[in-house]
Amino acid sequence: MKNDENCRQVNNAQITSYKPSSILRNSMSNLPQSQISRKCALHAFTLCLSFFIAVISHASSHPSTIALSWTTAETLVAIGAPPEGMSMIDNYQQWGSIRSLSEDIVEVGVSFQPNLELITSMHPDIIMSDSVFVVFDEKLSDRFNTYRFTLYQEEVDRWNELTEFTRQVATAIMQPDSGEVYIADVENNIEHLKNRIREWNEPLLIIRALDAQHVRVYGENSLVQAVLDRLGLSNAWQEPTSQKGFSIVGVEALVDIKARLVIVEGPQLSGNIADQLAGRGLWQYVPSIRENNLITVPPFWVFGALPSALRFAESLVEALDESAIP
Repeated sequence: MKNDENCRQVNNAQITSYKPSSILRNSMSNLPQSQISRKCALHAFTLCLSFFIAVISHASSHPSTIALSWTTAETLVAIGAPPEGMSMIDNYQQWGSIRSLSEDIVEVGVSFQPNLELITSMHPDIIMSDSVFVVFDEKLSDRFNTYRFTLYQEEVDRWNELTEFTRQVATAIMQPDSGEVYIADVENNIEHLKNRIREWNEPLLIIRALDAQHVRVYGENSLVQAVLDRLGLSNAWQEPTSQKGFSIVGVEALVDIKARLVIVEGPQLSGNIADQLAGRGLWQYVPSIRENNLITVPPFWVFGALPSALRFAESLVEALDESAIP
């Protein structure tokens, strides 16, 4: 039958293994020619659609990964390809930058001493880390495909480095387009945030407490400085910093700096920080404590990648907006 032959040709052009069944032919034998043609076309369309969905699904899949550093883990999550396992999940969700990690992500131990037996049982395609804190165990490199990225190098444009890192991670899992989409989204968000605080001109002094008397101050080379530069804000700390962008000083070093103090919450200081510091030793002489105009921002991974940079930017701008309200 001519229409039956046409139907068979359409189907074979898309899926070569398909052959109309005798049941289909029998069910069509008593139908008018126009209905047979419509049934053939609909059946062929359904098969073709199923074929293309399968192809697209396969193409959009990504290798299974385990992230031994928070920087790689948060980047994988941000580009829509969360790792199957990562290190120190609970600590990250408390003090890192992404609060809503999937419950499906498996805890694989601490970064410098991961659970090799568990990782082996998970059969990951790739294990990822960076050079900030993690030292790869040779056993991992022998058994699995491993990627170790270098971050926080000296004398580089930190923002460009974090952007390129995102591209490298996305390329490693064969999802370069996802990386570019996320980078563009971050840039758009940063530009929007910058527009919100164009009138702000007071220098900022950004710290995190290490103990009752010592703080880490963020300056040149830090993720913090990279964000301030993108937002058009001034950093009051101009002293030398480490390769990762911070100085460790006593509280007394803050007393004579005229700037708005921004404290990043952490294990040593969180909650109602202003009340905690108002009458405490040298803290009470720091200008923002004395004048009761301290700014606090929630935790973020200070040695992180673009997700951490964006979280800090959003939290800082929100705090500056609230501080500017009379």
